[in-house]
Amino acid sequence: MILKRFLIPFLLLTVFLAACTNTEDEAEQPSTPDNETEEPAQENPETEEEDVPFEIVEAADIEIAQLQGIGYPGNDDALYVATDQGLLMYKGDNWYETTSKKHDYFGFNAVEDGFISSGQQGEAKLGIAKSTDKGETLEYIAFKEKGQFPFLTAGYQTGIIYGINGDASTEMDPGLFRSAGEDAEFEPVPLNGFGADTLGMIAAHPTDANKMAMATRSGIYLSEDKGNNMELITEEIMVTALAFTEGHLYYSSVENEKVLFHSISLETMESASIEIPFLAYDNPITYITGSQKNEGTLAFSTYMRDLYQSADFGESWENILEKGSISN
Repeated sequence: MILKRFLIPFLLLTVFLAACTNTEDEAEQPSTPDNETEEPAQENPETEEEDVPFEIVEAADIEIAQLQGIGYPGNDDALYVATDQGLLMYKGDNWYETTSKKHDYFGFNAVEDGFISSGQQGEAKLGIAKSTDKGETLEYIAFKEKGQFPFLTAGYQTGIIYGINGDASTEMDPGLFRSAGEDAEFEPVPLNGFGADTLGMIAAHPTDANKMAMATRSGIYLSEDKGNNMELITEEIMVTALAFTEGHLYYSSVENEKVLFHSISLETMESASIEIPFLAYDNPITYITGSQKNEGTLAFSTYMRDLYQSADFGESWENILEKGSISN
């Protein structure tokens, strides 16, 4: 049994966060019809694109069906958006797309020299892969054609990778696993002190390999030793998204039918509220990211495929995508 394609309706968000905690209750993984998981992967899933040169061009009018991750790769100045139709980039008030290699990306994470992602390449599972050339080529890190990981995170500079396994084809037990680097083996994470009954979105600190955090429906758990020991650092609230910058942990919660945005100082561990444009209760924040090159640059996406960006630590926000509709 494997994970459900997300994002699912907000009323089922608790199931989304719990997807990997019980193999008996796990829902269907993103991607294809049920019977396709038993079919052999295509030898060349890019056949239909093999004659199309890879270029990054100004985007045509696009309706994004699934917004599945955002990030600022260190080898570019754009905000990348991972979708089921490939990568999109926002730069200088314009949207761009690739002419080929339009893989179904999820579990997307920006790193210093590119991005790490899971997803699907034609009929084949990506496992965990990396690109250092804006998506033109992929280097397979682990589980090629054997797994898909919607819950995946990577340290921007550290090389550490965390993922939640719910895909039986990986031949690993369900739960949180980690790799100390791109060439290292994956191992289970103990999570001592973890008191939530769900596993959720994971975040790895950009430069401190020991720091990681996890969002759950009962708050945020922080670790200072790579997940060996976890500590609850918020009240028991529903947290839907989180991300580290060098000095802060940003997160969004849903409380009293309100969508809220906060930051926690990693120096003082004090929490502060950040004002954001009004979001309806059924349109929670799904992904948060911060630029590691441009301090104060933040972005977040929502369930209804809205995307907001700030250049001033959240003092003001620009709506750069509304309901997944791109029109340059």
